[in-house]
Amino acid sequence: MIELSIDGKRVTAEEDATVLEAARAAGIGIPTLCYHPGLPPDGNCRLCLVEIERKGKRELVISCMYGARDGLVVHTRSSRIWKARSFVLKMLLERTPDDPLLKRMASHYGVAFEERFHVESDPCIKCGLCVRACEENGTEAIGFAKRGWEREVSAPFEEPPRDCTGCKACAVVCPTGCIDVEEEGDVRRIWGKDFRLVRCALCGERFATEEELAHMGLEGDEAKYCQRCRKMLFSARFLVGL
Repeated sequence: MIELSIDGKRVTAEEDATVLEAARAAGIGIPTLCYHPGLPPDGNCRLCLVEIERKGKRELVISCMYGARDGLVVHTRSSRIWKARSFVLKMLLERTPDDPLLKRMASHYGVAFEERFHVESDPCIKCGLCVRACEENGTEAIGFAKRGWEREVSAPFEEPPRDCTGCKACAVVCPTGCIDVEEEGDVRRIWGKDFRLVRCALCGERFATEEELAHMGLEGDEAKYCQRCRKMLFSARFLVGL
């Protein structure tokens, strides 16, 4: 374990923790848009900037990627940090002025949207969480295309992605909810493709797509039951010695 100071509060953390993880474990809030605990950090959105003191000097670092160190002094609410986060939010609002999450965060930092020229509101803030979630699942069905203001998340050739399994992990991690997922009956539609949902043989819940189960290599009984029921059945069999 290591010990550091965050906003004047003494905080203990694991040796391999980041400043963001140490702060959140201590109940100190640091805003993020591109961070998810189940994915490798990317440092894309820059909202998690904090100010650290080192050798008598202060500097801004990305807390989701900066390792916590013994004796480190961290400031998360300084005027410099406030100004940096306000600037990031202002830039995001210019692209996505109607997003409820961004509007709430901007209001907290006293940032008002100023439309300098009319653009079509883009609900995607280019945080990359969906792309990284797809990579972690091993499909890489979607990715970034184009550059600059035109940059967007899409499938290759802007067609329904061949490698997509319909797991909707991309939609689950999206902070603005801009990835459309439609479910009707036993069919899920995402990225322009339809997927057949599998019902759990025990509880009847729709828990995965056929393509998702095949990608995970599940077959036989493993592919018949949702995760909750699989755990329950395994526990029951273990208890009776089967």
